[in-house]
Amino acid sequence: MPGEFVGKVIKSEAEDLPSLYDLEYRASEDDAWYSVYVVFDAHSQTLTIKYLCTPEVYERVLHAGEFHTESQADELARRFRPISQQLQDHDCGKLQIGATVCAAHGTGDNDLRFYDAVIDDVNRRSHLFRGGEEECLCTFVLFWKHGRGDGTLTTANIGSICTLESDYQIDPRIFDFVTLVKQKISASKYISVSESLGSASNGPSSLKKKNNVESSQIRPLETKNSMTRKSLKWESEVRSRDEDIGSEPCDFLAGAEGQHFILINNLEKDLNPSSIKKFIFEQTTILPQALVFPRLSSDPFARGAVVVDSQKRVQTIYKFLDNPNNLIVSSRGRPWVITERPFAGTFTSTWKLIPTDLDENIRTDKELEIVRSGTESYKRAKQLRDLFTEYLNHESIVCKKLALEEKKILRSFRRA
Repeated sequence: MPGEFVGKVIKSEAEDLPSLYDLEYRASEDDAWYSVYVVFDAHSQTLTIKYLCTPEVYERVLHAGEFHTESQADELARRFRPISQQLQDHDCGKLQIGATVCAAHGTGDNDLRFYDAVIDDVNRRSHLFRGGEEECLCTFVLFWKHGRGDGTLTTANIGSICTLESDYQIDPRIFDFVTLVKQKISASKYISVSESLGSASNGPSSLKKKNNVESSQIRPLETKNSMTRKSLKWESEVRSRDEDIGSEPCDFLAGAEGQHFILINNLEKDLNPSSIKKFIFEQTTILPQALVFPRLSSDPFARGAVVVDSQKRVQTIYKFLDNPNNLIVSSRGRPWVITERPFAGTFTSTWKLIPTDLDENIRTDKELEIVRSGTESYKRAKQLRDLFTEYLNHESIVCKKLALEEKKILRSFRRA
């Protein structure tokens, strides 16, 4: 998708650092995959992408402030993945019909570019052995998924095909940059909503003054810490306005698109919301807001929620969380339990969805993991999930009985 991402392109001298080119990037210019070396600079808020080309290295510098929507940030994250692995001749048995691979597609010997394709058919042939070396003579029919061969069929030998890593987490450098981008977008959104609240409580004349005087104080956010300080200041201002307005609910998120929620039960009591955010982002490339609700000290578990600003994103996360073939469990074996479908709404002034920093030291692979159907870990987690679901059903019955008995008592006193 040419033009999807803006950025400065620089041509530099070739670098003898092949080991640093540890990611693949799907370029927006030609939709092809390239080996790249990535540098995230938190101070300048930039992500530098260095293409491994011969005889030169091309750089693309992306600035966090150039992104205007979270979908752009999500799309950027999806354009990175681990290096695909070149197959050897004796590995041809690993290539099966239906598998997705990365393969070379060219119009000439000097114009090879790599795109994703699906193996449509395999023509197996006996291998040759010469001087102790094995040579694969098989032919693979590829259906191209994108790029200049999109939608067409061609043939290739094993030397043109690479396998993809099926299970991987987003690279920390990409994660940090995308997180910064989304924090800046969220902060801008909340500042806009805050100004709208000022208009509602102070009147048109005060809004004009605010635009002339205070707007000049709004600056791009230099660091995650400065973002947190400004967010807390904004929260204090909103709370103050709520008190001035009175008992009328302050639906401050209504101006920032509808919010979509997924409630999560059976969380560990000490689970950090940042861990929830980071885990979901690693699995879906969507960075939600996350909440862990207050609980009684006697409760053996916690409840929480994830929040996003579009129905498409919430459905993607819900599909991941509610996948019947997987369960999400804590390091202590406690499974997450989703009992309700996503719903839309807004929080009143009691809760503030303020952008928060993600602790870079958090290791979600130690706190949370996915267990697959058919494993012993899955069987254990499923039993625990079913037990918790039974508890929730019992709790619902008790709550309904409590409400009924309360009504009876109140009615009896009204008659008296």
